[in-house]
Amino acid sequence: MNEKVEISRIGSTIELDNYRIDEVLDTGQCTFISPMFYNKGVHRVKNNQNEHLEDFAINIDKIEAATYQGLVDDLGEDCVDSHLWDKVPEGSIIFFYLVKLEKDLVDQQPGRKTEYYEA
Repeated sequence: MNEKVEISRIGSTIELDNYRIDEVLDTGQCTFISPMFYNKGVHRVKNNQNEHLEDFAINIDKIEAATYQGLVDDLGEDCVDSHLWDKVPEGSIIFFYLVKLEKDLVDQQPGRKTEYYEA
């Protein structure tokens, strides 16, 4: 028997926007860029536009990092969006993530919340 953890017991959260949430639910995965470093592993999703926890979890599968100057040197200045580094101190790195919908470890009903309860 394969035991799963209840979604409410996932302590790590990661904030995603509506576009990324829809992408994960529709395709089972997405990529995103962040100045914040998140560890690999399972995270519960928090909608960064309405601040609600979603009823699904993701697994950060892959992390890459790059500096602005490193990408400019490799790809050329025309290919690098300097606005991605607005919240990143000069010379620091930005992180690129591949996340997948977690299906094996967490007991969840992935889907968009359509109603919320008031406290």
